[in-house]
Amino acid sequence: MTRFSAYSLVAALMLLAGCATTPSEPAKPASPVVTAPKPVEPAKPVEPAAITPAPSSKPAEIVKQVEPTQPATATAPIVGNWEGKWTIDSMGYEGKTVIVIEKLDGANVVGRATMFDTPYGDLTEAFAPATFDGSKLNVKHQNNASYVLTLGEKDGAMRLSGPLVYITEAGTYNGNIRVSKK
Repeated sequence: MTRFSAYSLVAALMLLAGCATTPSEPAKPASPVVTAPKPVEPAKPVEPAAITPAPSSKPAEIVKQVEPTQPATATAPIVGNWEGKWTIDSMGYEGKTVIVIEKLDGANVVGRATMFDTPYGDLTEAFAPATFDGSKLNVKHQNNASYVLTLGEKDGAMRLSGPLVYITEAGTYNGNIRVSKK
């Protein structure tokens, strides 16, 4: 048979006492307040506006012929030079970043990135490979750095920003890249 201490018994009784309540009557439902609807005023008829026909003497001046143009692609804004900053917050590292996007070939992106002031010095690496889906630039480098940058706009300037992962023999470093189009 299990023995209970006086403290355990008092604690259990207090717990049970806290759960018990005295019976009470349920609250009466609130009676809804009914008000008579306000009468709706009939709508006033609107007089038709005067319609002025277009002059028919020179229709070529009124309607200009618009030449069809090639639609702008969603990828066009990323080609060019981008400058900003990289950070590895856990290590307290940061520096300037320059990303040069040279061209697009479908979803494939040709370019390079330079990270200044890294613990390994200034690093310039070609994209190996990189793709762009219209909103995200996904870049890998041969030195095991990779990042996915989202295209956006801040203060009227085009911007790419997102997480950076750099894998080395010493470990994996997580950070961020934020660049604006120049």
